[in-house]
Amino acid sequence: MANDKYSGSYNAGPQLPSYMKKNTTAAKRTAAQGTATRSTASAARTSAAAKRTTAAHGTATRSTAARGTASRSSARGSAQHGAVTRSTAAHSTAAKANTRHAANQVQHKKRKRKKSGSGALKWIALAAAALICVIIIVSIANSGGADAVADMDKLMQTGKRFKAGVKLIGVDVSGMTPEEATGLVKNAAEKKLKTVAITISSGENSWTLDSDAMGMGYDIADALADGLNFGRGEDDNTVVITDGGVGEFDAKYTWDRGKIISALAAMGQSINTEATAAYAEPVTDWSQEERFIYHAGEEGITLNEEATADAIEKALGQGEFVCTVEATVNAVLPGGNIDDLKAATSFIASYTTKFSARRDDEVKQNRKFNIQKAADIINGNTIQPGEEWSFNTVVGPRTYELGWKGANGISGGKEYTIQAGGGICQVSTTLYNALLCANMEIVDRRAHTIPSDYVPVGLDATVDTRGIDFVWKNNTDMPAYIFAKVEKVEGSSSRHTITVYVYGKPLPEGVTYQSRNEIIEERSRQDEAIYANDASIPTGYQLERVQGHKYYVAEAYQDKYVDGKLAESKLLYTDKYKGNPPEVSIGTGAPLASGQTPDPAWQPYGTALEDAN
Repeated sequence: MANDKYSGSYNAGPQLPSYMKKNTTAAKRTAAQGTATRSTASAARTSAAAKRTTAAHGTATRSTAARGTASRSSARGSAQHGAVTRSTAAHSTAAKANTRHAANQVQHKKRKRKKSGSGALKWIALAAAALICVIIIVSIANSGGADAVADMDKLMQTGKRFKAGVKLIGVDVSGMTPEEATGLVKNAAEKKLKTVAITISSGENSWTLDSDAMGMGYDIADALADGLNFGRGEDDNTVVITDGGVGEFDAKYTWDRGKIISALAAMGQSINTEATAAYAEPVTDWSQEERFIYHAGEEGITLNEEATADAIEKALGQGEFVCTVEATVNAVLPGGNIDDLKAATSFIASYTTKFSARRDDEVKQNRKFNIQKAADIINGNTIQPGEEWSFNTVVGPRTYELGWKGANGISGGKEYTIQAGGGICQVSTTLYNALLCANMEIVDRRAHTIPSDYVPVGLDATVDTRGIDFVWKNNTDMPAYIFAKVEKVEGSSSRHTITVYVYGKPLPEGVTYQSRNEIIEERSRQDEAIYANDASIPTGYQLERVQGHKYYVAEAYQDKYVDGKLAESKLLYTDKYKGNPPEVSIGTGAPLASGQTPDPAWQPYGTALEDAN
């Protein structure tokens, strides 16, 4: 493992004081000498037993005699270390001879059992062998390999001690064995992992990842091995360490790239920004000549998770556990440009309807107010490609509390009553016909129960704040825009117009569309008039309480023209307007007194009735 110098500011955790290390070392030397003496005595006892057991064997007898000599030499003390060594070697030779003899006896018995044994034992042996193989494979997979386990076991069993000046992860392990140092070193490694703080910076925002977030771990095997080997020559003499950091070693740290990528993906939700395409801003002020202000698009960004993960891993690999890494981001270019946008933001079509609003007629003035209010709401609306537009959603509920005024609206399918927002069906109807001329897709359109007088029969589009809606869809691949304008007719004190304009992707060169109706059937319902006597009306007068309306069957068409010539006529639908018979009250009350003025709503009895349309 590389000699990575560890930061001097890091606190490695609890360590043994120097005087405790010296006492521990002296105690272990004494214990080792006692163990050697006990081993020698045990060898003597074993030698005597072996002598009695192998008396019939010449070689064993000589070996036993040698062990006896070794035993006597051991009794005189451990000063004669060379003699003890030779005695131990002789004992080893005798023991090996006895072992070989015993092994031969065991093998002989096995061969006898093998000849008489059943075939079932073979299968048991094979199964056991297979099980042992599986256990070994699993053990290797779980422990990172048998070699690693063997290396750690070897380190724990060595009698060597760390030389003076050796530090592992900041822990001074001078004079310790690997077994003594392991706990302290692990504690230091774990404490170091708790200090990990990798800050990811992006603009004004930042996020910090700790060791858990990156799945970090450590391995101290190499640090123990390198530290134990440091300062040792072939003669195993102590080397005095004079240069700071020379004998310092760190653990091997690991991390999980997959966890780092996952953490970055979560950060990306706050970092990533979409590119803003060039867009047109509608100008709703009719005093201005230009209908749009065009804005260039802006770039977006997206977090490059792989590149940022590489930077984090590089920092970790260099031992930079507390640092800041700048997030790597990629630019997202905006789509389109202003020139393309201008070309796709053209005038397509318009449609105009008329209405009257005398200054002395409060109801009609209220109707004009409602028409203007609805026109202002839809003026300048932008509808994105594929988006549906709902009249009721955009204009909202029509109530007095929301500022709408009372004007005539159809009630019961046959008469007009004062309602909040009365008259705005003229706005939805005008918009409907403008959209037909722009070839936009109509999603939901309903006819009135009574034909409107401001548009041909069959080309109306009613709306009701309680549910009936008008919905259309931008069926092009570019934004569409609608504008609505209410104007006074020049030269008239009461006549006004409302015009709806549609802008967006232009129609093909030379192509235009128009809406058109055809009345298939029309008849009056006067002959079905309903009469009733009314004593509250003087005799000789009548009152038409509900005006009659004709019955119609009408077809609606969308005509396509190419270079001014009719190229196609498409039937859209067929509508039926049932109409209604007039309802008249006949006066049966006292005649008017001389000089008494009749009510303006009363008509002389027998006055001919007329249809409202």
